[in-house]
Amino acid sequence: MRKINRIMNILLSAVMVLALGACSGGSSKKQGSVKLVDFTGMTKLDVETWINENDIDRERVFYAYDYSETVPEDKIIRQSIPAGQAMGDEDLTITLSRGVDVNAEITFINFDGMSLEEIQQWFLNEQFEHVSVQYVYDTNVPVGTFLGTEPADKAHRTDPVVVKISGDSEQAGLSVKVPDMTGWTKTQAEEWANINQITINYGTKHSSTVAENVVISTAPGAGEQVMKGTAMSVVYSLGASVTAINLAGKSRKDIEAWGEQNGIQLSWLQCWNRSASGTIYGNEPNSGTMKMGDVMKIYVSVGPIPVKDYTGLSYQNNFLGWLNSINSQYYSTANLKVSVSEKNVTDKESGTIISQTPSSGYINPNSTIMLVIAKKVAPEPTPTPTPTAAPTATPDVRINIPVMTGYSEFDFKHALHAYGVWEGTRTEQYSTVIAKDYIISNDTGLFMPESNVNYVVSLGPFVLNPYDWTGRSYSELETYVASANRLGANVRLSPYQESTGDYQLSGKVKSIEGPQDDGSYAVAVYAYNGLAQ
Repeated sequence: MRKINRIMNILLSAVMVLALGACSGGSSKKQGSVKLVDFTGMTKLDVETWINENDIDRERVFYAYDYSETVPEDKIIRQSIPAGQAMGDEDLTITLSRGVDVNAEITFINFDGMSLEEIQQWFLNEQFEHVSVQYVYDTNVPVGTFLGTEPADKAHRTDPVVVKISGDSEQAGLSVKVPDMTGWTKTQAEEWANINQITINYGTKHSSTVAENVVISTAPGAGEQVMKGTAMSVVYSLGASVTAINLAGKSRKDIEAWGEQNGIQLSWLQCWNRSASGTIYGNEPNSGTMKMGDVMKIYVSVGPIPVKDYTGLSYQNNFLGWLNSINSQYYSTANLKVSVSEKNVTDKESGTIISQTPSSGYINPNSTIMLVIAKKVAPEPTPTPTPTAAPTATPDVRINIPVMTGYSEFDFKHALHAYGVWEGTRTEQYSTVIAKDYIISNDTGLFMPESNVNYVVSLGPFVLNPYDWTGRSYSELETYVASANRLGANVRLSPYQESTGDYQLSGKVKSIEGPQDDGSYAVAVYAYNGLAQ
């Protein structure tokens, strides 16, 4: 069955290459009548449990991430196939929440007439990080009246925000005058705040004129009053911003030195490229302004693409497998295309490659390989057919696949392709020893060329988050843990009962403590009228 599925994938890939002139992966096996459940609000592990229970092909399920103002981080926002609909031939994309976008600019509502508690709750609900209160003594308005904000109408969630409220004379007497902190260090500002019983909410900003860790601005500003026991905002400098440069052609040592000097993180990406292997041929970004701590992608060439001659072999069974493998490697930078023409022949099976251009050497990414393939037709009848000689036996070539525990999954696949075999069934397990996305184990020994090698990938250590389960049923928790244990989580639950008079809470999780010394989790479960279940 795996062989049939593989051929179907290759045939579908061929159709997409010919029609669009671009690399595209094939679809996986049909899932029959399996219908989608509503994953909204669930976790990735819930999806993995559903995949296992319904024998869904993992290669047909993809995960994407997006910001959400309403869905908590790591919870599912949406799914590409609606609940209740069968998968059919369509792949499934699950989109998970990255939480709220802290860089989003939020417009304030009209706070007139609202109490300080209501205003503070609004900022808390909108997840602002640096909000302080400034009391202003004003005899023209009642105490507790909202007077305004700084900034006035909108801000990013990470910006400092000051809420101004009218205070009485007693409150005004408890305030202190904010000094001019220009040139102060962050440490000096902290010392002043401690002496005057002020809490500081810190913000940061790049500056080409103010040295690192030196105060840029305060809110309230110099000369204004701030109440003791309340908070104010101080923005200090992260130093100058970084100007991105073109690093093409430079050595890895020089680039690493530049990154360290400017506080830029480097992500090294190996890609097919016309330049010699090991050449650094580009980076992103290569101009404009960056912040310290930003990530810059460095593109390293693995050289042009070595061509393998498939003349005399099958277009579907041999050539397309090689083409799809090349196009999937190194972040899909090969983008090889194929142009196919047919020739009527009587002595070759349909689909056999008659000629290939080029058939050797190296080609650059985005190139096109020209193929002529056979289309078998009936031969002219002959009275005395010439007998064919018996085929010469070919040696039974075997490939020895070693243990590759500890490889990254990307390096593992690349190594398999170099051996001339393919990745087979992919299994996931939790592990406290092998890092996430690294190989735990793989099939070893002698394999025929083009064989499949099965392997196990680490999910990292299993973590049970107690806050995800408060108020949910204990039976649902048991199912969740059982699913995780099938993936090697090795978790044990030790439930104990808590009594309550509310029958609606019966059987639901009250709290989770752990892990205990023996690795188990102690779960408190509500029981109606104290009766143990």
